[in-house]
Amino acid sequence: MKNMCALFSFALFLMAAAATGCNKDCYNPNLEAEYANKVCTADCPGVVGCDGNTYCNECEANKAGVAVEN
Repeated sequence: MKNMCALFSFALFLMAAAATGCNKDCYNPNLEAEYANKVCTADCPGVVGCDGNTYCNECEANKAGVAVEN
């Protein structure tokens, strides 16, 4: 199950990275730089970023430069 969550997290990360047309008002390069070298956990409850996309967790969203909506 952990491998499946990790694979799902990686797939979401790739989709987020490929989304170059994301909401420019939402994208934060400073947030992306801050999380660039962090290792995210494999938990995957699903969170919605300010760009409207779903990410596995807040860490994955932040690595894509996207803040999570509360």
